Amino acid sequence: MTTVDEKIWHLQHCPLFSGVSEEELKDLETITVMIKLQPQERILSAHQEERAIWLIKEGLVSLTYGDADGKDATIMLLRSGDLFGALGESGELEYGENVVALKPTVLCRMTQEQMESLLHKHPQMAYRVTKLSWHRIARLQQRLADIMTKSVRERLATLLLNLATEYGREQEAGIRSLGLTITHDDLARLVGSSREMVSKVMGSFRELGWIRSSRKTIEILDIASLEEVANTVGI
Repeated sequence: MTTVDEKIWHLQHCPLFSGVSEEELKDLETITVMIKLQPQERILSAHQEERAIWLIKEGLVSLTYGDADGKDATIMLLRSGDLFGALGESGELEYGENVVALKPTVLCRMTQEQMESLLHKHPQMAYRVTKLSWHRIARLQQRLADIMTKSVRERLATLLLNLATEYGREQEAGIRSLGLTITHDDLARLVGSSREMVSKVMGSFRELGWIRSSRKTIEILDIASLEEVANTVGI
């Protein structure tokens, strides 16, 4: 498969572009840039490409915002079909936006003007983008509620279960691998805690025999016990 054919294939299989004609797909192929990332690779931060919009065609990334003082926070994980970048009217962001791949990922880049032109031509596509925004708001609300009401232990158990369910692979009976490369720093940012606290809690999960981990993978050995912790009402 040539690079051009590969780009068209990815565009054809993206739900956002459903209903777009073959001719328009070829036009999309000429104006978009396809980028492949390996785990832990990152793209340029938002201030370096202020008017770029990115579509995740395949894979998983973490979306992190950092301020001028070097503090950062991972807002959420984004998957196939999600958008990020210059989605606002100005095309500018107050904070630096950093995106790191957690598994092999394929991204499609276009300008804000190119995206606006597409949405004007295809109202159904504009509706899909709106639905993506609603879904993202709901995910952010749930994450905020978890941070406010659950302990770090409960949040980490919830995160591990969610990752195992959405991206995991069945290794053997009752054991699931997360199926992605994720560090304690990544986990800490996702649950809104420190790396030290996350390492401590992960150590306790290992000692209890609930998980098994190495530098490149985390395996869930006891889903039921993690579910019991995750469903505990925090203080």
